[in-house]
Amino acid sequence: MISDDLMFYIKTTETCNLNCDHCFTSGKNGKKIYFDPKNVANWVNGVKECRPSAKAHFEFHGGEPFLAPVSDMWTFYNLTKDKWENPTYGITTNLVHKLTEEKLEFMDKVLNKRIGTSWDPTIRFDNKQQEDLFESNVKLLLDRGYTIKLFVSLTNDAVQLGPKFIMEYVRSLGVQEMALERITHDGNATENAVFPSNLDLQIFFLTMHTFMKENDARDWFDNEFMENVYSKFETGNMGAGTFCRDCEQKLFTINADGSIAGCPNSAPTSAFGHIDDDPSIVINSPKRCEVIMSELQRDPRCYECKVYKYCKGDCHQLVWEENVCAAPKLLMQELDRELHG
Repeated sequence: MISDDLMFYIKTTETCNLNCDHCFTSGKNGKKIYFDPKNVANWVNGVKECRPSAKAHFEFHGGEPFLAPVSDMWTFYNLTKDKWENPTYGITTNLVHKLTEEKLEFMDKVLNKRIGTSWDPTIRFDNKQQEDLFESNVKLLLDRGYTIKLFVSLTNDAVQLGPKFIMEYVRSLGVQEMALERITHDGNATENAVFPSNLDLQIFFLTMHTFMKENDARDWFDNEFMENVYSKFETGNMGAGTFCRDCEQKLFTINADGSIAGCPNSAPTSAFGHIDDDPSIVINSPKRCEVIMSELQRDPRCYECKVYKYCKGDCHQLVWEENVCAAPKLLMQELDRELHG
């Protein structure tokens, strides 16, 4: 089972120059290893041979992907760019490092001047110097004509700061896109008190909706999570973002040690193959099929929910707290009332 639109997370390393409490990787404690660009490229090209009609996006990931040699990322790019039909490439980098000319050339030419980065209030930076470096790098890239998607993890601290604080900060940065992310029980997050309650998450999303309405903030930047919810009511698109329930069918995360998993959040501990294995074996491996089937199943309580037709169960990795789920249920109830009275 495999989608014709594939997403490959290429983890260039397992370690990072930061050590964020909520991160699904192990931060600085991750293995100090780097990917083998030739062997990884050979494996993903083998997937193309198994699925000739497939399209691919390759996302350089980590840890911090720029800790690996830029030359290795060039090698991977050069070995894959002509094997796939119009492949696209991206990177998710913390931007707390010097943007050398070598990095900028790669970002300009391979990434089409588009990157993802992250910002997490009270957690991301160890000191003011790191924060200043991050913000100066954002400005440098924007001045250079980049499109930047800012990933904001909804930790307990972020939720307590509230939508107004987050929206206004993101607007002040000048980035074009923001993606709100709920954290999962992986990596550093398992060791730290970073999780808001599901009810607090639901209230947060509803409060953000109210703020956006009252301040005409929908046009400040593309608020991806909220727009995915709005699209359910405005266009009938029920499967965007975390609501798709087919992530595991189209995602492959290749860890730096060559092991292969699905969702990057759980990839270090949920591998179902290795780049030494034939792609057809990995694609059809029993453990991968088991993960796919687990994602397709819903909690029985979902079917009794009045907004299930909009939610469809949300991300399968989000944990219920008694009878409260982590989906934006209160927001969907409000949007349903606004639409139908």
